[in-house]
Amino acid sequence: MKTLFYVLASICILELSLCQNDTTVPITTTPEITTTTPITTTSTTTTTTTTTTTTTTSSTTTTTSTTAETTSTPGTTTPIPQGDVIFNFTVPNNSSSPCLRARFSLAFDFKYPAIINGTKLNATAYVKVNSIDEYSGECNEAFNTLEIDFNSGWSLVMNYTIQENAYELNVMRLTYKVTAEMFPDVDPKYIGSKEVQGSNLKEFAANRGNSFKCISETKIELGSEHVDFKNYQAQPFLPSDSKTGDFDTAIECTADLSGNSKLVPIIVGSALALLVILVLVAYIVGRTRQRPGYQSV
Repeated sequence: MKTLFYVLASICILELSLCQNDTTVPITTTPEITTTTPITTTSTTTTTTTTTTTTTTSSTTTTTSTTAETTSTPGTTTPIPQGDVIFNFTVPNNSSSPCLRARFSLAFDFKYPAIINGTKLNATAYVKVNSIDEYSGECNEAFNTLEIDFNSGWSLVMNYTIQENAYELNVMRLTYKVTAEMFPDVDPKYIGSKEVQGSNLKEFAANRGNSFKCISETKIELGSEHVDFKNYQAQPFLPSDSKTGDFDTAIECTADLSGNSKLVPIIVGSALALLVILVLVAYIVGRTRQRPGYQSV
């Protein structure tokens, strides 16, 4: 009887709930009208201006910059060619059995005195080489030399030496001409031929029989100037019977290796995340199997 009473009571409560839910009060929504008033802001900016001048010639691209406190003046910019031009070299020139094989793109950073509106300033010029006039070199048991001529009177000499079966770029000499065209606003007293040299550089070192490769930018200091290499790969002191037409196994620079090592944390993190998921799945499956079933009475 008690069970029947509870059943009837439950039915009555359920009926009352259904009756209350049958009454629906409609909701009326009034659209909101928004009026937007434009806001006018007036600002005054005082700027210390950096004037940049870009001069493009057929063989080089020169970007110069000087910093001074001047009145704002609209600047004129000549578009700079995109990308780096990669040059290929074999010494002797176009030989089927070279002693040296190289390829790279080339640019230079210069510092020079400039005069703007009667004020002496320290200016910088970035010169990118877009074409070369010619190149030559010399093969020797003690050294291999590559000389590159460009920009009608400029030259870069690279001298590789070898010792105990390991080679390196040991000496580099740059000859260039300072002109008003290549070095805008240059102090007239500074115009003329210049030469800078670096010795005992110990750059691009590798064992004989390997090439040295560095896609990243490498700056080599020659006095106050810098030679910028990109996409560099070279192999001097090739064996006399080398006719493969390509480089041997490359020794990569630290900058390239550190760039590739950025993938390691990503791989490790992904592996750890997968391991956590597997542990959670195993835990859930284990709990499910341990759940007791119903026992018969």
